[in-house]
Amino acid sequence: MLFFKKILNFSKEEAPPSDLRQAPRHTVGQTFPFKAVVNLAPHDAEGTPIPNAKGGQDWAGRLTNISSTGANIQLHAAAAAIRGESCVFKLSLDSYLLEIPSVIAHFRCYPQYALCGFSFVFPDFNTQKAYLQILEPVAIGSSLTPVDEKLVKQDATGLRKDEFTGHAGTVLTVWRQIANSEIHGFDLRLSAYGVRWSEGMAELDTYGFTQAPAPSPKKSPPPPVFHKLTDAQQEEVRWLFCLAVPNLAKAVPADVRKFLGKLVAVN
Repeated sequence: MLFFKKILNFSKEEAPPSDLRQAPRHTVGQTFPFKAVVNLAPHDAEGTPIPNAKGGQDWAGRLTNISSTGANIQLHAAAAAIRGESCVFKLSLDSYLLEIPSVIAHFRCYPQYALCGFSFVFPDFNTQKAYLQILEPVAIGSSLTPVDEKLVKQDATGLRKDEFTGHAGTVLTVWRQIANSEIHGFDLRLSAYGVRWSEGMAELDTYGFTQAPAPSPKKSPPPPVFHKLTDAQQEEVRWLFCLAVPNLAKAVPADVRKFLGKLVAVN
């Protein structure tokens, strides 16, 4: 059931609160590779529930946003549902499939499409953990915002450094050539893992690191301690990168999003 088996090992203590009002929603990029489907109870042509109907109908759609407690999806205009009805949310990628029992929170019909919102009813922690693993790259990408350029330490000759920070301590660093503003390299640190590339490298480099806390609020934290990853960890960190990039926020410059998107396409 778990998509990641070597990284993102969430514990029950790390699980977000179940309060729907407190859960931040994260915008899902249109090229996010997971396929989303909602299995809805059968309804007739007027949208009335069909009594004693067996099974439901799968409706594929485009996820608009997701949170730790629910999601919103755009469906075909022929779909129908009523608040409070049970449904099943399905996420799939290649041979991987995750199914989550859910309850319709709202359903709005428009001439060309329908918008369906639902809240999750996790049957156990393993199902919740599997979902949180998929939510994580969406949260990482969609939450990135630029750091004030006055606070970014410029320490590379001939290069300008831009930084973006986001969910769970994520830091994206981009280096540009001062002469022409072309991207020279980047470093994306996600949780305890990182992905980096710079001009001249044949492929992405993945690594692990441990970051000790700052000794006091007025002092900077010590430099991180880097370590190599196993082959299995490297593959999963690349997947995390490939799932995060399609969700990059518009606060990240368009040329950076396009550049990283091209790297995803070849990895």
